Amino acid sequence: MANRAQIVIREKGQIKCDVHKDNNVIFVCKTCNVLICTTCSLTNHKAHFDSFCELSKIKNEKTNIIMDFINDTENVNIPKLNEEITSSRTKLSSCKTEYEKRRKNVIDNNVKCKEELDQITAQYVSIYNKMEVADTDLIQTHITDMERRLDTLNKLSTEYKQTLQTGTEVLVYDSVSEILELDSVIPPTPNIDMAEFTPGIDRQSHLKQALGNMKLPTDHLQAGSASGGHSDQRPVVRPKESTEAGQASTRALRYKLRDRPKVKYQFSYPDDITTICPTSDGRAWLCDWGSDTVKLIKKKGQVIQTIRHNSRIQGISLDPTTGRLWFCCWDERSISEVSSLFTPVTRFTIEDYPARLCVTREGRVVVGTEGIQEYKVMIYTVDGQVLHTHIVEGSGTGVVQSISQCSVTGNIAVVSSKHISGDYTPDNYRRHIIVYNPTLQPLVHYRGEGIEARVEGMQVQKSVTPDKFDPITVVYDSKGNIVIADETRDTIELISGAGKYIKTLHTNNKRQGVVGIQKGDVLWSRLELDTGRPGLKLLKYYSD
Repeated sequence: MANRAQIVIREKGQIKCDVHKDNNVIFVCKTCNVLICTTCSLTNHKAHFDSFCELSKIKNEKTNIIMDFINDTENVNIPKLNEEITSSRTKLSSCKTEYEKRRKNVIDNNVKCKEELDQITAQYVSIYNKMEVADTDLIQTHITDMERRLDTLNKLSTEYKQTLQTGTEVLVYDSVSEILELDSVIPPTPNIDMAEFTPGIDRQSHLKQALGNMKLPTDHLQAGSASGGHSDQRPVVRPKESTEAGQASTRALRYKLRDRPKVKYQFSYPDDITTICPTSDGRAWLCDWGSDTVKLIKKKGQVIQTIRHNSRIQGISLDPTTGRLWFCCWDERSISEVSSLFTPVTRFTIEDYPARLCVTREGRVVVGTEGIQEYKVMIYTVDGQVLHTHIVEGSGTGVVQSISQCSVTGNIAVVSSKHISGDYTPDNYRRHIIVYNPTLQPLVHYRGEGIEARVEGMQVQKSVTPDKFDPITVVYDSKGNIVIADETRDTIELISGAGKYIKTLHTNNKRQGVVGIQKGDVLWSRLELDTGRPGLKLLKYYSD
């Protein structure tokens, strides 16, 4: 067989053999797909004899192929190409107009957003103006009253001095009677409760949401097209979503834990507390699931705001962006938001019984339910559309007892409390921690692994078993670690976002209750104080 690399390329239409210049080509060697002469058939191609075909016999076949090509080209392909060129030119001419229209749409919407923002700002300023007038009038009235009292007392004091010197017995008697009728109580300065304004934290994402979403055509738009080049990189918008539970904790540690937490404040507080939501300015909302009220307190325990609802409030949460308070009601199966004027507004209702809730940084509402056959974790929009649902631990009686979102990864941690057997008493429930990704795919189940428990009366230690692990609250701190309040062992534990035990932060004498995290990783802990009275401690467990 001839080496194809050595075959000379024959020019198109040339009837002479390129190897044997004096001979005409008369055969087709189908093995090599070349035209050959008689000499070629006896030399270089003699082994391909069975594949030879005379040119005269295949002319009609080849002619038909050419005719088919001409017909397809003239009747189909050329008209299609002309049509495509015309269509593309039309699209090219309208492209500039279309982009101008879309740019104008963005700019117009920007103007509307600014106008609406100005309206909201004007509304807020107007409220403050009206409240300032009312408050200043109240205080000025108080001052006027006090000045009137002061003037009266000065006059009476002068008068009674004269009475003591020159007055008759009757005048002394009448003066004393007059003194006894005087109101000696000086009213305090009126307490002014100003409306709170909490600046938005994640402004950019909310402003983009208000302006409108831009969906990029990632299937054909390529980077570099402006310069006439091409690139395999395409603009892609991806959600920032963790695929690993411990994403925050697998990084190099940039923090240092104290040997024991530093107590910043402590104070007694008599009411029961089942949820603590510290605010960014050093205060905290407190909730007791058996009550129809929530209270806002200062960091030394003074109650400065009380909100009452017409139904039992089961759980509370603060919107991390707006600072607004949200709560859920078991009886009404409702989810509500508290307005800037501290007025509850029902946002939506659900079919299940809500037990706890958590408002996320994305403006979603995570709801944990209570149920006999099953209990769930569900993610809603603020107007009640269900985005994701997960049935906790398959099925059975139970309740979601606490919910928290990680500010680093977006993962969601919950306390699952499942009924084991017997009466529906706290001792017959088994609790553990579940960490979900932002779409409620379970990542971690933590049942106390790594925690060491000292055996009473002995110096040896043993690991905590799941039946002795009793978390009642779970909260994420700014490092992506999880703080757990253990009710049975009266401890506060710290684990990583991946469910790895780090340290027992605090062991209380007894009655360890719920916890909450304030900005700067200040831990609000409900417990029994050394005085034996119930109260709260504000703890710092990271070194500054």
